[in-house]
Amino acid sequence: MMSSAPLNRPLLPIASAMIFCLLMPHNVWAVGKQGDFIQTDTLGMTMATYDLTSRTTKTVADATNLSEFVGLQLYVLDRLRMGMNLQLTEQLAPVPPANESRFRSYAFLPQVGLNFYDPFFTALVYKIAPRTNGRTRLDMAIQGLLGIGFPVSPLMRVNFAVEVPFAFYIHRTLGLTLLGGISIRL
Repeated sequence: MMSSAPLNRPLLPIASAMIFCLLMPHNVWAVGKQGDFIQTDTLGMTMATYDLTSRTTKTVADATNLSEFVGLQLYVLDRLRMGMNLQLTEQLAPVPPANESRFRSYAFLPQVGLNFYDPFFTALVYKIAPRTNGRTRLDMAIQGLLGIGFPVSPLMRVNFAVEVPFAFYIHRTLGLTLLGGISIRL
């Protein structure tokens, strides 16, 4: 007789919360309406980048950089939002040389987002990065984003997204970034 393995304990609360959210009436916890402000707090990590200029590929195995995004969004129409995020990125591994900072970049990210079919959303982001690769060096990018948001209360959602940044100012690069965070209706 085969016995089934018990559900991993840390996974149980997450799975329970997701099932709870999916069963709740979504009209109570609907996406933003015109005039709503939301604050966003997100963590992201670029998994892979292909440099179209030098024809090289870098993955998370080459450098592990963790980015934090803090932003404010305004719903200008029901489901349509505009906003700005600030991105700060730190290199976790490998440890940079003694003459270089772990603080790799900061950027301003104006964006337009659309909650097109609850719980799914998309965004178009323009990135202006005055600091790149640990140096004061301007870079710019356009980023497409596709995500899903699960309501956990009438004012808060947990979000997961995939982003594809195309940088074009220093080198032309194409990347893949995974994101996770929360958005809070103010």
